Amino acid sequence: MEDKKEFDVLFKTYYSRLYCYAFHIINDLEASKDITSDAFEYLWLHFSEINATTAKSYLYAYAHSKSIDYLRKLCIHKEYTKYVELTADDVDNHFCEFDERIMMIRKIMNKLPANTRHILEECYIRRKMYKEVAEELDISVNTVKKHIVKALRLIRLEMNGKKDLWDT
Repeated sequence: MEDKKEFDVLFKTYYSRLYCYAFHIINDLEASKDITSDAFEYLWLHFSEINATTAKSYLYAYAHSKSIDYLRKLCIHKEYTKYVELTADDVDNHFCEFDERIMMIRKIMNKLPANTRHILEECYIRRKMYKEVAEELDISVNTVKKHIVKALRLIRLEMNGKKDLWDT
């Protein structure tokens, strides 16, 4: 019971001082209250191990340490927010470019011969194995491979702006 009385005296004596100390460091009302409460919780949990004459030092050291930790986390959060703001436009541009490329590939695929386009769609869009496609179409696996090679070559050429090789 004596520990509780000593703790109450420390709490009444140092709570507002410790709160002001934390607030002076971090300039945030709610975070200062949290840090101060945490400091007293830490003191209460370890009160039997701490000498009452050094309790003030423990409180201030704890509050100082947690205040610095809070500022570090705040700084990291601000840096992350700044990074996200700076890269948001890049990400949007990347996805716009990606969508444009997909649309271009779809247009090019529509120019492919029907069999070649069908085989390409089965293998790349529906994720079927060459062997599956060959069995479904009653053709050899090598024929499927030739259609895929032809389709990819034509798509690559068209994407690079070389449209004159469609007849090969």
